[in-house]
Amino acid sequence: MTFFNRLGLALFAALLLAVSAGAAPARADWLKAESPNFIIYSDGGERPLREYAMKLEVYDRFLRMRFGVPLDRPVARKLPIYLVRRQRDLEQVRPGLGNTIAGFYYPGEEDIFAVAVRGDGEFTLLHEYAHHFFFQHFSTYYPGWLVEGLAEYVMTARIWPDRIQVGAHSENRASWLMNGSWLPLEELLTNRFGEIEHGPHRLTYYPVAWLLTHWFMSSPDRVVQLEAYLGMIRQGVDPVTAMQQATGLSLGQLRDTLRSHMYGRIELNTYDIDMPDLEIEITRLPASADDLLLLGQRLKMPMSEENREVALQEARRLDGRYPDDPLALLVLGHAELHIGDRAAGEAAFTRLLERDPENVEALQFMAMARFADAEDTPDDRPMLMNLARGYLATAYRVDPDNYLTLLLIARSRSGAPGYPNANDLATWEMAFIAAPQLSDIRLGAGHAFLAAGDKATAIALLEPLANAPHGGDGAEAAQKLIDEANGVVRAEEEEGDPEAEAAAE
Repeated sequence: MTFFNRLGLALFAALLLAVSAGAAPARADWLKAESPNFIIYSDGGERPLREYAMKLEVYDRFLRMRFGVPLDRPVARKLPIYLVRRQRDLEQVRPGLGNTIAGFYYPGEEDIFAVAVRGDGEFTLLHEYAHHFFFQHFSTYYPGWLVEGLAEYVMTARIWPDRIQVGAHSENRASWLMNGSWLPLEELLTNRFGEIEHGPHRLTYYPVAWLLTHWFMSSPDRVVQLEAYLGMIRQGVDPVTAMQQATGLSLGQLRDTLRSHMYGRIELNTYDIDMPDLEIEITRLPASADDLLLLGQRLKMPMSEENREVALQEARRLDGRYPDDPLALLVLGHAELHIGDRAAGEAAFTRLLERDPENVEALQFMAMARFADAEDTPDDRPMLMNLARGYLATAYRVDPDNYLTLLLIARSRSGAPGYPNANDLATWEMAFIAAPQLSDIRLGAGHAFLAAGDKATAIALLEPLANAPHGGDGAEAAQKLIDEANGVVRAEEEEGDPEAEAAAE
């Protein structure tokens, strides 16, 4: 056989291989890694995904070691993380995010998850996971500056398979400390970030919070002082007074001390991490994930009316591309139920449940449809809530720790005769254990425990939310509930109360 004959056969074989490969079912670029504490989705290859999952597990183990969380305590819910290639991929999940953001964390009712650009978004992801971690494992109250300061302190960690180094500074934060006008310490100690974010010193809130935290964490003696400070503010001592008594410094002296600490040698702390052998399971998602995975997450977030309509049309178009695909049915049902035609949404979920009767998300959405019906026809609420609880009972049997199932069960009982009974309170407690990051759960549980006469439990649930730096409306609602429980009348309520006005005269 001549060389040219052999070359022709080789080319023919290659052509057959290409044709057969083209005829094979398409494979998604998206992979899913599941480890003890995380579920990570990535379209960047198996090896880097496995390495990243291990890196996050090392980080979690360090946080447990450093802050006294049992190493063998399982999490009620693994945190889903979506790693994307570039910044514009973030906007597939959160349109209009802007080109300076490399990642974000979203604790929402329908999901609690994070999205980050691989590499560029690592600091953001470590910062936000620290928040997630502290909310998950600690129910005690921490002041807003320390919540952010601790996240800033650990987010610059350098991580190896067997050790971790913390204490490094962020170049951006250091620049603001050296060149910006510092937020006064009194404001830092007494306000949440949300209360000063539009003020003249907002850009130094994070840097000063980091520096104060770093100063405390750099010395065992100062860690003791920090614990003394926390003990005092939890007993109701004014934050400024507590800081001065705990450190023995006036705020002016503390500010000078922090400046000296900033210009001195920043010590890094290295911790050896004895990691056990971890099983990290890697699976490939179906081809539909390339088009639908991030769209499904977008539907779980607040959107403008324009973006809602775009998402609905995209879900409808892609359902035609992937007929009877489970992910396509789930995304279409979600979009129709919350944006488009509720009946079409239920039809999609019905088709999905015929294929997979134990699909927890579809069962939850069918229950939500009954909630929506109850808003339209309040007289039918008892009957509709019973129907909703039927779907939720199946979802609970499949996954008894799912926070959304527990939240919906508890919510379905609100206003019913005898609410809240012992079982209702137990349901709220289980929902809280599963997702303490979610403000709706803390608020719902707080209302329920207050209605049951358990003021101490209600306040313990509400205080961390009331003091969350980015608590927003949830923080305001939590503080209002706490004030009501303590008999505190707000100034704006007094102004609108004729009896209060008469008494003031």
